[in-house]
Amino acid sequence: MQRPQIWHYGLVARAHAELWTEAGPEAAYYKKLIETSGQPALDLGCGGGRLLLLYLQAGLDVDGCDYSEDMLAVCQERAAKQGLSLRLYAQAMHELDLPRRYRTIFACGVIGLGGERRLTMQAMQRCHEHLRPGGTFAFNYTARWNDPPAWLARLPEYRQAEPEGWPASSEHQRLADGMELEIAGRTLETDPLENVATRQMRLRLWHEGDLIKEEVHTQRLDDYTKNELVLMLERACFSDIQIFGDFSDEPATADHNELIFICRK
Repeated sequence: MQRPQIWHYGLVARAHAELWTEAGPEAAYYKKLIETSGQPALDLGCGGGRLLLLYLQAGLDVDGCDYSEDMLAVCQERAAKQGLSLRLYAQAMHELDLPRRYRTIFACGVIGLGGERRLTMQAMQRCHEHLRPGGTFAFNYTARWNDPPAWLARLPEYRQAEPEGWPASSEHQRLADGMELEIAGRTLETDPLENVATRQMRLRLWHEGDLIKEEVHTQRLDDYTKNELVLMLERACFSDIQIFGDFSDEPATADHNELIFICRK
């Protein structure tokens, strides 16, 4: 099997540590889920701890797991500054092999990252194995059909123009040490037959007008339909599958940007 291809390394991890730290409605949503579905819980794809550290501060029993050791290093550093102790595991979702079994496993924004359907299927099976009887598995998935650039990229005239060039200029964002980070993205390839898109992120670190470092990272992203994800969950032996929209209690519709899948072992 292929390995998941993500871009959460190096300067991308630093951007998550300093620039992309805000929590949206997903923070309260998954917190309530943990409180109602039970502990211990696992934050699968915890990254730099954007949600995990909030839950630890609230006294919840939550472990973290991520494929990127760079992101876990960010999480550990932030936890140390806040005086929090935590359990972190550096593992791919499809190879999940942890010592505990959980009442709740949630995966925020990571299903489909890596661009390999077989690995996503295996990850769901591993989540089922790591739940206690009656446990809950939940994740959110962004609906691509409400993202015009992502949807239009499937059309022949857009695919034939790929790979895109880098933008001529990008905004510089100041970091804590006074350096500036420039971030640009582009699409390398869109394959509607396989429902996979390949994207790149270029990061440049500047200091007083001088370029200090440049990194380019590539990520593949699977595109799933609602019914495809339901079939995958059923194949992984999950039951009582419910789908909500935009971190609410409303049943999902085509107008929702986020589909929230909640199922039971």
